[in-house]
Amino acid sequence: MFLTLAVIATFGLAWWQWTRFQSGSGTFQNLGYALQWPLFGAFFVYAYRKYLHYENELIDAQNDEERLQQLFEADEKRYGKEITEIDEEFLPPRPHLDVETFNNLNKQHRSQYPKETEN
Repeated sequence: MFLTLAVIATFGLAWWQWTRFQSGSGTFQNLGYALQWPLFGAFFVYAYRKYLHYENELIDAQNDEERLQQLFEADEKRYGKEITEIDEEFLPPRPHLDVETFNNLNKQHRSQYPKETEN
C-alpha cells in the first residue's frame, strides 16, 4: 500500500513539474525534476524488492538452521572439539619494536599540550 502511494506520488510530482516546464515561466530545472521524480519512484520499487529478497534469505536461513546444526555436529564428530592453532612458521613474523624505536619512527608533529603564555 505504501509503495503504491509513494510511486503514485512521484509520478504526480513528475507530471506537476512537466506542466510547470511547459508553462510560460517554466525552466529547464522543471524539466530536470520532471525526469528525476520517476527515478525516485523506480528506486522505491527497487528498495522494496531488495528488502523482500533479504527477508526471504533470512527465512531460508532460519528454515535451514536444523540442517546446518546437523552438519556442524557431523564436523564436530569428524574433527573433534579441540581448538587448533595455525603453526607459527606458517605466518610471517610480526615486527617487535621497543618503545624508543617506535617513538623514533613516529615523531610527533605537534606537542601534546599547548605552550603556556605569560601575561
